[in-house]
Amino acid sequence: MPLRNAPSATKAKIINIAQRLRGRVPPLAEHAPATEAVDARLRAALGERQATNDSTVLWVPAKGLRWQTTALELRRGDTVTLIADGAVHMLRALRVSLGPHACCWYRIGDGTIQRAPAAAHTFTADTDGPLRLAAAPPGAFADRAGHIEPSPLNRFTTGGLTVAAIRWREDPEQQLRAACESDPALFEAARQRLQSPARTPDGWHYLWRLGDGELYASRSHDDGACEICCHTRGDVGILQYPVDQPLSPSTRLQWSWRADQLPSQVDEHIDLTHDYLSIAVEFDNGLDLTYMWSASLPHDTVFQCPLPWWKERETHWVIRRAGDDPLQRWLDESRNLVDDYEVAIGGPRPERVVGIWLIANSLFQRGEGACTYRAIRLTEGDRTVVDATRPG
Repeated sequence: MPLRNAPSATKAKIINIAQRLRGRVPPLAEHAPATEAVDARLRAALGERQATNDSTVLWVPAKGLRWQTTALELRRGDTVTLIADGAVHMLRALRVSLGPHACCWYRIGDGTIQRAPAAAHTFTADTDGPLRLAAAPPGAFADRAGHIEPSPLNRFTTGGLTVAAIRWREDPEQQLRAACESDPALFEAARQRLQSPARTPDGWHYLWRLGDGELYASRSHDDGACEICCHTRGDVGILQYPVDQPLSPSTRLQWSWRADQLPSQVDEHIDLTHDYLSIAVEFDNGLDLTYMWSASLPHDTVFQCPLPWWKERETHWVIRRAGDDPLQRWLDESRNLVDDYEVAIGGPRPERVVGIWLIANSLFQRGEGACTYRAIRLTEGDRTVVDATRPG
């Protein structure tokens, strides 16, 4: 029997971990700022006419997970800044809550959904239509059209966000600089992010289901290779590198990584503590296998992802464990994908590898994780067929 079918944690252990979390995870703010108060600050900083015609402040409740249509009718090319405050509580009693950087979603009309990767985010409209907002956990949507993914957690979700949306008439950087002089607490984060935007590593993109993020950045070397640095704090993101390679008995995933800090201090194999760092491969049958660092699970623990939707698709394999393996030191890895697939997943073998993923999750305990990757490759024998840290 494949290891993925091993029994899950007992109910007593889950309750014990939940009690430990309740005492360690700090609560987020119970109430978001009132829309009237934020609107008054916008008027004072931007001027009455700008605030009346080109901005709106909206309360976006999480309960019900529905889209809210704002008063802003956008045109392609408009530059808009979103500033969100508040929290979405998935399980308030256990302090499983999300800050605005993890749960503010937007779209234009019925267009593609996007997640604002920070509490202050500026974007350019790519189509015409009304600006619409939602406060929802990453993974809440079933498709890019914004339909809700059924989940038992939805009925417990409460809280929401107060979101200010400003359409800039002229150069947004200049106007944000001027607004900061009047109200730096409200506008400074947006100004800094517009001035120094986060750059996604070349050749990689974020998985739409969890939304864009700012968890990963690249650091280039003179020889053209790069390191990918990950930093997560109360957030989640999957960075994907698309490939299309046959899977053979000699196909290996090779990489080096240095984990500086793990986002969990307890076992990660239940949903309440599923905060971790890993690298994964995706196969053409829709399944993926992730190689992860664990805080305390033994080496070669294999388990199915405990989260809804993912549990049908994702299998985790613990290959490094804090205490046994050194943090803050480079470690080299090499895994035979066919051998690992047969042990961890079983069943008919997929024909191709279609993606390499980097995964970082720190949503549940709102801890902090940091890891750096380099020399991420698919190989056949002594031949490199994909080098994901030397794209192009």
